[in-house]
Amino acid sequence: RYWPIYAAAAEAGLPIAAHTGGLEQHRGAGWPSFYLEEHVWNGNMMGALVTSLLCEGVLTEFPELQVVCVEGGLAWAAPLIWSLDDGWAALREDVPHLDRPPSEILREHLWFTTQPIEEPRDPADLATVIRHLGLGERIMFASDYPHWDFDSPTAAPRLFPADLREPIMGSNACRLYGLPERVVS
Repeated sequence: RYWPIYAAAAEAGLPIAAHTGGLEQHRGAGWPSFYLEEHVWNGNMMGALVTSLLCEGVLTEFPELQVVCVEGGLAWAAPLIWSLDDGWAALREDVPHLDRPPSEILREHLWFTTQPIEEPRDPADLATVIRHLGLGERIMFASDYPHWDFDSPTAAPRLFPADLREPIMGSNACRLYGLPERVVS
């Protein structure tokens, strides 16, 4: 039922923003009793959405469609892409519309927002994740203000690799949305 939306967005040259949330399913110990259980699960929900868009053919049917993964983190994406490539190699007959590795398709369609980006104790670990993902030019700053766990645009950049700070803080979004970049003098 969402395909007409994907078609309209692709035709208009507009990206869609995907924001997941809620609970994926019942867990082994029962339904969550604490917000922490739900709060840290967003990446898994986003991974399920990305896998569905890929495997169900949305991204091949609409080759110009761009998908922004909003408020789902990004550390989950590299291992998912590796797993999809590995599984695709063995199960290509199952998804004949995927005529090339899923990593190639996903790297042409996916964008990510930074809030809530995973914050390892050592920022170099986040840089490693971003390098493995191979989509540093498709990550955009998001504050999520006024939520309690929002990221300040003055503090968050310290997390990002130095060579990606400026693109993440503005030019990546300008490129996606066709906005002029502001020249800072």
